[in-house]
Amino acid sequence: MEAEIKLHQRLKNLDLVWKDDNQLEKMKRRPYKIGKIPKSTYYDKYGPNGTLTKAAAGTEKITIFFKISNTQVTNPQLSKTDTLEVFSSNSESEVVNPYTYKITEKIKDLKEQLEKQHNQLTVVEYNYKRAIFEYLTLLNNNNGHGKIDISLEVARKIFIDSESRIGKHQKIIRIIDDEDVAERCHTWIRKQDFNTTPTSFKKFIENELFPNIGITKEKSIALITATRWLNVLGYSFQQYRRRIYYDGHERDDVLQYRKEFLEKMFEHEKYMFKYEGESMDRIHSNLPEGEKERILVVHDECIFYSNDGKRRLWTKDGEMPLRKKGNGRSIMVSEFLTEVDGHLHLQQTDIEKHPHVPEAVRCYLKPGVNQEGYWTAEHLLEQIEYKAIPIFEALYPDCVAVFAFDNSSNHAAFSKDALVVNRMNLNLGGKQPIIGKPKGIKQVLMERGKWPPGGLVLECNKCKEKCQDCSRTSCCARRVIFLEPDFLAQKGAIEELIENAGHKCIFFPKFHCKLNFFERYWDAAKRYSRENCNYSWEGLQRVVPESLDSITLITIRKFSIKCWHYMDLYMKGIDRKLVEYAVKKYKSHRRIPEGVLEELNKLK
Repeated sequence: MEAEIKLHQRLKNLDLVWKDDNQLEKMKRRPYKIGKIPKSTYYDKYGPNGTLTKAAAGTEKITIFFKISNTQVTNPQLSKTDTLEVFSSNSESEVVNPYTYKITEKIKDLKEQLEKQHNQLTVVEYNYKRAIFEYLTLLNNNNGHGKIDISLEVARKIFIDSESRIGKHQKIIRIIDDEDVAERCHTWIRKQDFNTTPTSFKKFIENELFPNIGITKEKSIALITATRWLNVLGYSFQQYRRRIYYDGHERDDVLQYRKEFLEKMFEHEKYMFKYEGESMDRIHSNLPEGEKERILVVHDECIFYSNDGKRRLWTKDGEMPLRKKGNGRSIMVSEFLTEVDGHLHLQQTDIEKHPHVPEAVRCYLKPGVNQEGYWTAEHLLEQIEYKAIPIFEALYPDCVAVFAFDNSSNHAAFSKDALVVNRMNLNLGGKQPIIGKPKGIKQVLMERGKWPPGGLVLECNKCKEKCQDCSRTSCCARRVIFLEPDFLAQKGAIEELIENAGHKCIFFPKFHCKLNFFERYWDAAKRYSRENCNYSWEGLQRVVPESLDSITLITIRKFSIKCWHYMDLYMKGIDRKLVEYAVKKYKSHRRIPEGVLEELNKLK
């Protein structure tokens, strides 16, 4: 009999049962927790990587706190009064008899401790006692749940749900989320002119922002918090790339000038031939009777450096070539381009017909104090007068040139005898020569009846700061005389020179470099020079002409088409960011078709 009991016990331990054919087989189990919780859900909660299993990691069952009277209390944080005396219980039922354990008295005792001693208890001690209190309360009000279910509910209530709500209450918000605080930060960052760093931003927060919003000076933030706040405000640390300068791009005076520029440009376009197709073939247009063809001639300047090599390289980790420090010596190039022939220069047959005309308009300069100096307005005037205009008239005798320049101060320089307000003093004297004797602004305004009885200062603070408020008319003497018709009609030296030769002159809007296809031309030339750079002065002198001549006529015409796309979209009032999208999407013809415009309107 004893042997049979041992055999039965061994089979039970091995989970083996007898089949009908007197063969042993593995015991078949029912689906785990069937009828209670789906298996997948059960393992999500109670499995090895379940949420409740992870939450209970390193802890013990809550029932371990309730020791039998003849055992020793093992937890030093609990006193003897915190233990429960168990009289006797041999029942296997999970439902505990509250009268047996004196639960009511223990609940009352724990409640008093939690209410009166919560300021004296540590977080661990408080949660320790609260867990027992919650467990006994649920046990005392038992509605049919067992001890394990009650323990899980207490653990979830104290250690899981309470932590999962951290940061989700309305009272817990970041200072940077406040609109006024964010606006102050934006204002300060704009004043830094792209020199903001997390360190300087942190100093601004602690020394300026916090005192202004009522936060004590002792409060501070970590450097990583300052970095995170910059990201929240929409700023990121990235490599410098040439893109649209948005601060100046959308200025009111710039937008007004851009509108006037585009109107003039599309008026000139009526008399220009177009280039379309993959090979950029010339499309003849019907010119109005008696009108000459107009050819766009754009100008720009660029500097090439001897140590300007490739910016990106294929290298193994930790390996980088050793390069020379600094940019090295440089060569400045001043060039003119046309849509008709690309570079403005004479062919061999033209050279024979016009022996007194220079062969090419391109000019080189070695900039530097100890070299050939620096490029000035006088250099450009000589290039236009003695090279650009003669070469253009030799190549296209029956055409009118539309010279287009960047809107820089060098290109807007006035001649020596021009009416320039900044050259005049308030009283007699100054740089402005009038009939051999300098005349002051006050005298000129008195002669015109524009001098007020109270007088005027020479220049107000708004004019000194170059404020773009166009409504100012009488803030100072220089502003009043600047608005006089003869002063407003004064043209720059370049414009006077070109118009006196019978051609047209126009200046691109500020901060709109993408309207000038020369920028793309320089990018292509720089790419060639960097790929063939050998970091020597001799190599630079050889590579610069090669890089400029490497760009084909078809490529130059494609660059021009893209710039016409920008002008067409700006003329139609498309948002600047949608302009970038449209130019990438459409690559042919000067004008953007209506289908693309309808798509852009949907994206607004």
